[in-house]
Amino acid sequence: MKKILIIEDDPILRGNTAEFIRAHNFEVFTAKDGLEGVQKTLKNLPDLIICDISMPNMDGYEFYNTIKQIKSTATIPLVFFSAKTEKEDIRTGMQLGADDYITKPFDLYELLKVINTRIDKYDQLAKINTDKFHALIDHPTLGIYIYQKDKFLFYNKPLANIFGYEYDEFSSLSFEDLLDEKQCDKKEILNELDRCLKDPKGSIYHKFKTTHKNANTIFIELTGTAITYEGKSRIAGNILKLDNEGKTPLLYKTTLDSPPNITKRELEVLKLICKGKSSLETSEILKLGPRTIDTYRSKLLEKTNCKNIAELIMYAIRNRLIKLN
Repeated sequence: MKKILIIEDDPILRGNTAEFIRAHNFEVFTAKDGLEGVQKTLKNLPDLIICDISMPNMDGYEFYNTIKQIKSTATIPLVFFSAKTEKEDIRTGMQLGADDYITKPFDLYELLKVINTRIDKYDQLAKINTDKFHALIDHPTLGIYIYQKDKFLFYNKPLANIFGYEYDEFSSLSFEDLLDEKQCDKKEILNELDRCLKDPKGSIYHKFKTTHKNANTIFIELTGTAITYEGKSRIAGNILKLDNEGKTPLLYKTTLDSPPNITKRELEVLKLICKGKSSLETSEILKLGPRTIDTYRSKLLEKTNCKNIAELIMYAIRNRLIKLN
């Protein structure tokens, strides 16, 4: 059963709205102002919040700004309702990242329609993102990693296979162990990784040769961006095995013979994706709702015909859609 939180200072409107929504198979919680709303949000983690704007103690805008700063509540869909009908008030609410805006007086069945629409959209986006994540991790040839000071904190099976190792035995290897100093400039690559770790906006793109476990030479493409993971600086990225001439496999090769119609806003989102920013971080930088950012990310994948974010980043770098500093 989906959970709805109603934050409204008018006790009659609050009670009637809660009773109506509860009758349509929702679990409903209520709060009389934004301050109590924050407490109820943290306690119950609702699937959607309906929030008045003009309230004592903490108004709707202050409430939304507060829950956006909390990781566990930052992406909860929110619908503002208020007697205010001025365009500036509506614009302020939507710029904060609200998913919808209903003016009083409102029809309860219209409110129910908005609730169902917003929850369905959120569920669809959540499923898309989950599917993309699993597709990325389960990709048969693309190595995924999280790196910290010569150690892999996370890696997938394809990454181990690229270098000729089984998943379990790969855990004992450092990044330096994978670099053959007779094939590549080991010191330069490790220094680049260190520089990337020290720069919050750092990124790395490097092609090099090294030696497979079976002693054959392999060509590798390494990409990564600096992220904060578990409170510390890390690098997240991917490693791809190139063909014998050091060229990208056809599966990943893309050209701009027919350039996609990427809008200015989509390009802004793309640049932040390539810098390792999450949907939430991107929404805060661009002052757009997290679900709006997810929509832009989905459009970028569709326009570039990329299967996941890792392919999208490689596409952007190879076709010089973005320039990483």
